[in-house]
Amino acid sequence: MTPVLTPMAAAAAGLAVLFVVQIVLLWKLARSTRVTADATARVAQLTAALELLTDTTEEGFVNVAAELERLGARPLAAGSTRRATTRRIAAAVRKGKAIEDIASAESLSESEVRLHLGLETAAEPVTAREADETPEEGPGVLDDLERWMNSLTKSRRPRGARHAAVRV
Repeated sequence: MTPVLTPMAAAAAGLAVLFVVQIVLLWKLARSTRVTADATARVAQLTAALELLTDTTEEGFVNVAAELERLGARPLAAGSTRRATTRRIAAAVRKGKAIEDIASAESLSESEVRLHLGLETAAEPVTAREADETPEEGPGVLDDLERWMNSLTKSRRPRGARHAAVRV
């Protein structure tokens, strides 16, 4: 004998299957909703960070533009050629002024002041520079550079010369 399903039992089994399917679909919907909420929170956080970065960048550009306008508006000193500036800076150093003070007085950066000092040193006559040098100084960078350049120009044995005398 085969068990016979009554119509009521078949309907109950069908409803049970539909109930299980609906529970699985609701569970998947809840999980995807949670993922969407997490993604929405991340997007909101990134948007806030991007707004902060944009505002900071804009404010920085405004400050740079204002500083450039301020520096561009200052009147240049009479005879403010590069050579005259270099002479003024060298004279101030000889008087014992600090580089920071010279930089603020000339409206230059400290590295520009040091550059002008280097230009002044390079412009001095060779005999004056040689008198200032002390004999204890060892070889400098230029000596090493010259040695290296001379080593490049020396004749070298061509590659494979040791094996060039192959007899057939």
